[in-house]
Amino acid sequence: MSKQANQVTNRIKVADMPRRVKGSWTSMLSNPSTPAVQTVPSNEPLYCPTTRRIILISSVPGVVHGVVRTLSDACFDVMVFHRWEPEVQRHLGSDLLIYDLTATDPRRELLSIRNDLEHEYMKDTPVMYVVQDRMSLRAHELLPSEEVLIWPLASNQMVHDIERMIVRHPVISRQAAQTSQRTVFKDIWIDRDKMLVYKGENPLNLTKTEYDLLLKLIDSQGKVISREQMMHDIWETDFVGGSNVVDVHVKSLRKKLDDRPAEPEYIATVRGVGYRLAD
Repeated sequence: MSKQANQVTNRIKVADMPRRVKGSWTSMLSNPSTPAVQTVPSNEPLYCPTTRRIILISSVPGVVHGVVRTLSDACFDVMVFHRWEPEVQRHLGSDLLIYDLTATDPRRELLSIRNDLEHEYMKDTPVMYVVQDRMSLRAHELLPSEEVLIWPLASNQMVHDIERMIVRHPVISRQAAQTSQRTVFKDIWIDRDKMLVYKGENPLNLTKTEYDLLLKLIDSQGKVISREQMMHDIWETDFVGGSNVVDVHVKSLRKKLDDRPAEPEYIATVRGVGYRLAD
């Protein structure tokens, strides 16, 4: 490697890049011709160790150039289409679909679009909708707030909302689901082949019992599992006898997941019965 390349590499640590890039979004995207202000000098490369894929559908793609530029700087691969093309887009695979409704009337388009998506493969992909500020009230009546992006888009808030949506609704493509033993619930990822558990990008150090409990809950798909059933399936015993062994291990698992029993995000308690996945 040349001396100049070494100097660039030493100045830019890969682990620091997402933080440095994300800290630079200061522009408003209502004016696509206005470049984003960056704290990283323009002669230094912006390196993304990992990327995620977004499909952006807009009938006026020229208007969203600023959105594409900002998302690209935030380590997203963005593909723009003029219209919904299910045969093409289902094979591309994506972590998120963004539908631009700023040039249409969401009251007529929104429910029709959602119905179309529910009948296609993209129903398993999280979707967000961009609407004009004057239509935001109507959009929030029809959609959960997390699915709505208000135009004009403030770059910092937009990227934050998109990342939160992807983390909370991770996607595995059909092909990946067939060839991998990866199990996903919200931002928890489990590699069954290697018995590895991640929360977001961070590995979790679970005991074998905690690992089995987590898998049992996820595989139940939200159904309530009694303490007796857990004792039978995990400890291979039918003896309960007032023992709180299940509660002790669930408490330890919750602590490692940073889950609060009063406001559970992962494991909900069903009083007098057992546990289930939180909504």
